[in-house]
Order: sequence, then C-alpha cells, then structure tokens
Amino acid sequence: MKKKFKYLLLLIFFTVSFSEAFSEKNNKLVIHGSYTFETYEGQENIAVYMSFFNNTDNDIEIESFSSKLSPRIEMHDIKITNDIAKMIMMKKVLIKKNSQLYLQPGGKHLMFFGIKKKLNDGDSFDIKVNLKNGVTQNVKTMVLNKKLKSNYLN
Repeated sequence: MKKKFKYLLLLIFFTVSFSEAFSEKNNKLVIHGSYTFETYEGQENIAVYMSFFNNTDNDIEIESFSSKLSPRIEMHDIKITNDIAKMIMMKKVLIKKNSQLYLQPGGKHLMFFGIKKKLNDGDSFDIKVNLKNGVTQNVKTMVLNKKLKSNYLN
C-alpha cells in the first residue's frame, strides 16, 4: 500500500508539472520533473533527467549547469555505434523556440561528476540552469528509489 501511494504522489507531481509547462500563461522556459536515483555508498557520478519547455518565440541556449552537489556537470547524449553505447558530451545546448527537450534514461541526460554525498530516496537538491542571456533558473531535483530505475529503462 505504501509503495502504491508513493507512485500516486509521483504521478500527481508529473501531471501538475506538465499542466504548468503547457499552460498559455507561461511565456518562458519551463523546467520540470527533475529527478535522479539514489546512489550506492562510494558512488561519485550520477545521471539527472528533466524536461525543458521553451514557450517563447526565441531559441534559448543553456550556457552551463551548476550545483553544490557536484563540481562538474555536463550534458551528454547517447550514441550507439556497432552495438556499443557511448556518452558524448554536448558542447552546445540549444532549445528551439516553441519546442521541448527531454532528458531521459537511454538518451540525453546531465552527468554529475565527483559527488561526495550518498543520495537517498526522498532527498532533494538544487540545480542552477544558467542561460546564455544571463538568466539563471533554479530547479529542485528529486531522488527516487533505485528500484524504480528498471521502470524507466524498459
């Protein structure tokens, strides 16, 4: 019962976030649904996922990401060559006008390097998304139970 309640809360969180992202009153970059999975003891790198909705009539470029959790954050994409998956760092992150960018398992994602803290289910942390136009947006990131990871990778 407790597990089903947790899934219901997660579903409500994402539903509310999606409705905000698509509402006509938001004439800006909307970032929502940021999450990662809990870590193992000694794990120093994590992947983080979220969605970006550019509700403007201009392209938006992300200059960098920062967080107290990690000294280095990069956006990566997965490229498969000869059945081998490789992470490729994205040097430029551009979200076209009136479009979306989804970071999700098996695709584009943020890589946090050198974390020194174990992340547990229910924890959260902030990420600053630094846009090229000088605007910085703060994003709250949820830490999910690692058992949920298999649901996202199927």
